[in-house]
Amino acid sequence: MKKIGITTIYSVPNYGSVLQAFATQEIIKKLGYECQIINYKYPNKWHYKIGFKKMKWTSRIAIFIGLKPQHRKIKKLEKFKKTFFNFTRIYKDIDELKKEDWSQFYAIVVGSDQVWNPRFLKGDSAFMLSYLPDNIYRISLASSFATNNIPSEYIYKYQKYLSKFNELSVREENGITIIKNQLKIDKNVEVILDPTLLLSNKEWLNLVPKSKLKTYHEYILLYMLDYAFNPKPYIFDVIKYYQQKLGYKKVIALEGYTPQKICGIKMINKTNSSIIELIELFANANLVITSSFHGTAFAINFNKPLISITPNDSGDDRQSSLLKDLGLSQCIATSKINPANLNPFYNVKELTAKLESKRLKSINWIAQSLIKKQY
Repeated sequence: MKKIGITTIYSVPNYGSVLQAFATQEIIKKLGYECQIINYKYPNKWHYKIGFKKMKWTSRIAIFIGLKPQHRKIKKLEKFKKTFFNFTRIYKDIDELKKEDWSQFYAIVVGSDQVWNPRFLKGDSAFMLSYLPDNIYRISLASSFATNNIPSEYIYKYQKYLSKFNELSVREENGITIIKNQLKIDKNVEVILDPTLLLSNKEWLNLVPKSKLKTYHEYILLYMLDYAFNPKPYIFDVIKYYQQKLGYKKVIALEGYTPQKICGIKMINKTNSSIIELIELFANANLVITSSFHGTAFAINFNKPLISITPNDSGDDRQSSLLKDLGLSQCIATSKINPANLNPFYNVKELTAKLESKRLKSINWIAQSLIKKQY
């Protein structure tokens, strides 16, 4: 069986990163290939040298003993990866990657997620596959820049390595603009779905065993991330409005739990959920309010009413690009929009048909890109 290697971001303590890596692995396996996730240590000594902060020993101890919900979440994510990911050996830095014999792989895939985000990757060329010899087949699978502009100091590196890709696909429209206009790479670039959307909701429910999660009824699921932009306090105003309008008393915070004394909303803290529990929380939610791309993706995949909080500027179009493409612009919210003017509801039948069409098209693009290697 032909073997495919995946270079992606999976080690940050973030549900989305783990979910997309798992989905990428599963899709490639479904296409009939053996698949391994390249176990590249991120961050490593190179990142620390340019200013990344090392985890404090106190934080390591807190994670080990599961001191707080977020520490217990990290432990559960690590357990999921050890159970479900097919890893290569560990590569401590890019120099070790360069020493490997990659001829054993039929192709190397990079993506999905923010593998080309200059803000967080700082030009780490391992995610541009700079470690590969020129004769190794390269495919970009729904890679994201999460911006509309590459800083000038990284332009040469991006041009040099992305131009070597045999097949290019991105997750958002901004990615095409960057590659074509800023990097001046004259190659076809396709927009395809994030891998988490390439698995249907039934597949997600079947891929993982049932949890022992307590059953909740009639709740708003909050999935709030604030590292890319700050959705507060607007996101709390949206929650309060829909609590009053729809009568859902329970708010379950999967990410972004905030004490009531700060935000005025009583929340059930599920920050320490496992991947399996996360899937069930999305599957049973009555409304999802999120500032996360993958929170948006899972809400859509499970056909849930949705309010997706996005940045006021157009630099990061991860959520809005997806929603507009699926005809769900009414679910997009910026802090400039009055919550009363939002509409989280949509025609589920129409969405399901659009999503399935785009899913098949995206999977076909991946399959054809791998087949092209033979010719």
